Amino acid sequence: MSRAHEGSLTGRTTIERPRGGTGVGEAVFPGRSMLPVTASWWTSILVAVGASLMIAVSMAEMAAEIGNASIWVWIGTAIVGALQCLLIAELASRFTGRAGGTAQFAYRATAKGSPTLGALSSWAYWFAWTPGIAVNLILAATYLKSLFWPSGNVIFLAVVIGIALYCVTALGLRLSTMVNAALAVVALGVVSIVVLTPVFHPDSFDVARILPTRLPEDAPTGGWGVAGIVLKWMFIATWAAYAAEMASTVCAEIKRPERYMKRVMSISAGIAIAAFTLVPISMFGVVGVEGLQRDPFTVFAEIGGITLGPAGEYIVGLGLAAVLVLGAEIFIIGSSRTIHQMAQDGNLPKVFGRTNKRGAPVGSIAFDAVVIIIMLVVFGTRVVSVVAAATFGYLVVFVLLPIAYLTLRRFRRDDDGGFRLGRAFVGVAVALFAFNTVLLVFGGLQWGVDVIIVGLGVTLSVIPISYFTRKSRTKAAVRASGED
Repeated sequence: MSRAHEGSLTGRTTIERPRGGTGVGEAVFPGRSMLPVTASWWTSILVAVGASLMIAVSMAEMAAEIGNASIWVWIGTAIVGALQCLLIAELASRFTGRAGGTAQFAYRATAKGSPTLGALSSWAYWFAWTPGIAVNLILAATYLKSLFWPSGNVIFLAVVIGIALYCVTALGLRLSTMVNAALAVVALGVVSIVVLTPVFHPDSFDVARILPTRLPEDAPTGGWGVAGIVLKWMFIATWAAYAAEMASTVCAEIKRPERYMKRVMSISAGIAIAAFTLVPISMFGVVGVEGLQRDPFTVFAEIGGITLGPAGEYIVGLGLAAVLVLGAEIFIIGSSRTIHQMAQDGNLPKVFGRTNKRGAPVGSIAFDAVVIIIMLVVFGTRVVSVVAAATFGYLVVFVLLPIAYLTLRRFRRDDDGGFRLGRAFVGVAVALFAFNTVLLVFGGLQWGVDVIIVGLGVTLSVIPISYFTRKSRTKAAVRASGED
């Protein structure tokens, strides 16, 4: 016997069949997003484009510590992220009613389903991207201040931009898509200028700045020392280079995701590999290790000046600010939908699952906005420290993802929807689990015990919140049924 799970706002019915003896019954996941289906598949691609220049956040600090070895760190982590996109594509094409993307599948890291792991993964994912909103707003405000308002206050400008973006998000995914499309055109323009500078001005590009790969003179020596510093920066690189997976966050809101998610995630993975390969190669080749250690705004503007002349510095600077605003909007979309789905699953109070007449998850958007304003005031411009703590939560998600993938793959029926990757991806999933675990533990420790404590504390804080919320909502449901 099968049961149809219908969302009154989604206009979509998904059949989830019981699997005899597997522990995976009719309710494969505890809740559906209940968000309206209003978007085309290319909306997800715009989300991936928004992550294409997140390399700017930590490129300078990474170059200072590991030199041009940074190039291989960016390329390697982007390839790992692309492989993960394929696992996500299979899961997203099968379970189309889940908002929030990658983190939502960890509920099935155990055969019978684990509300605790589901809540832990979603909360860690929210923790990963919410600081990203603050980071992008700070950087965008800094660049705009340099261009238009030298005497202005960065935090004030960041708060103003943030409020505007949250208002756009609250007006629905359709408006967000139009805004993101305009910003994505700018993003692609900036990437194109950076990548094509060596083509139009080959005299500005020096291969000796790229090859041979070498660490700075003051870098650690010996096998363990080198491994430690590389893992340290791979840990940070994942926060940007894995970000193509965010294309899955709006899966529940696009039309026919069971057909298009494979295409969406494949294109997103390709965008990430191209961006995180070509941008660092071009930038190292043009300005070198020493040049990259300057303010990213100055570096990008200088490259724009080489290609487009004096006006190029202004154009690229403005474009880079637009790219960072796009990134912030993408993170807002992803993090708000993650909190919304947690409320739908019963892990957070119902208020966080509220939607407005446009179908926007305003309950979670409001919560997100309050947290961001607090972070902007508390952390200010300390960007890399915020990213390091957030990355801990991010990698928790990617330790759990391969486990959930293997569990759901094992108990899959041939007539399930979506598509199925080849048998080789069982080994790929195991390798991804091992890689992300090593990065989480050993890469995280390179940033200090305080980063681990903050990351672990914030991540684990959801366990009692989720437990007592589920208990409270269950009691309320029992009382309501008794009154009926």
